[in-house]
Amino acid sequence: MEGNRKIVNATRTQYADIGFKSKSEAMDYRTLVEAGFEPEYEQHTFVLWSGVRPTVPFYTKTKQELLSLDLRKLRDITYTPDFFFEYNGLKVVIEVKGFENDTFPIKFKMFRQSLEELEGQWMIFEIFNKKQLLEAIKVIKSYDSSRENEESDKHIT
Repeated sequence: MEGNRKIVNATRTQYADIGFKSKSEAMDYRTLVEAGFEPEYEQHTFVLWSGVRPTVPFYTKTKQELLSLDLRKLRDITYTPDFFFEYNGLKVVIEVKGFENDTFPIKFKMFRQSLEELEGQWMIFEIFNKKQLLEAIKVIKSYDSSRENEESDKHIT
């Protein structure tokens, strides 16, 4: 299997009929499934900024010309998290990180901001190793039990 050119030091890995971009993502998927979750791998893409068709003339150099008018549509800025799943009404996003590229920090901040406007309860994790993933699993499962305790308290009073 050929190395993953987009991600530094990553090796594409096949597991459960899914082609993962790295061994770490495959291991995290397996761990999430073993913990009882149903993670979806790179299935959800969020539009962080909708592209526009510019009207202001923009001139730039091309291979053929010194200056050329470019009025092509500016593409959307999107973010696709590694894993997404729902657990007892909670929407969970897990981003598996190795080495960050130069655009990730900006897109991730934009993504976090966009979640403030979406419906439902969201939780995001940035995972660098298995120990962190196991801790995230505890947090997710404890969120469920803390919500149940809050609901019980409401019914008691």
